[in-house]
Amino acid sequence: MDLQAIKQLAFELMGNRRSHVGKEKGNKYYHGERVANLIIKLRKHILPNDDSHDEILTAAAWFHDISNGSDDHGKEGAKKTREVLAKYCSDYEIEEICKIISVHDDRSSKCDLYSDYIRLHQDADHLDHFGTFDIWMQFIYAIQHDHSFDEIIHWFRNTRREEAKHYREELNFEISKKIFDEKNQFVMYFGERLGVEGTGGIWNEDEIARYM
Repeated sequence: MDLQAIKQLAFELMGNRRSHVGKEKGNKYYHGERVANLIIKLRKHILPNDDSHDEILTAAAWFHDISNGSDDHGKEGAKKTREVLAKYCSDYEIEEICKIISVHDDRSSKCDLYSDYIRLHQDADHLDHFGTFDIWMQFIYAIQHDHSFDEIIHWFRNTRREEAKHYREELNFEISKKIFDEKNQFVMYFGERLGVEGTGGIWNEDEIARYM
């Protein structure tokens, strides 16, 4: 599989496209890049002796959101990917890539029936939306929708805290949950500090006063 050519194709198809008017140009291409890197890191922890699907996992990550915005972007994305990668991959590689893409967003109770490769992708995809990326996306969204600073503080302190419980439950592997917890802890810390400094307060004021 010529990964360099496939990555170039992914950029040509998604690198200058916005999946949503309120998101940055090329957001799904760069999301795919991050997921591709993260999924291999996860695989080395979860399946340390199995690199047989690394190229397949990488290509699937690059293209998994190619049809984002459609009614069933997993199935539509698999169909689109099958068309555009036909001359780049073997029949087996295409089948495996499309199998991952078609159900990557299906996190129902039957996930236990999916292969480890599919579940790896699902976790990497989820994890990319948390942590520092959370902060980046929330401020982009706020600017586009004229949200006040108080609304942003409320989102970090309350809304995201509640949402995180649900997203954590959808992860497949324990190490993914550990990574998620660390990312979420950072976001909660950021939200608390934002709430203090965003209202004219001083973070760790008592500690600073003692030092002085």
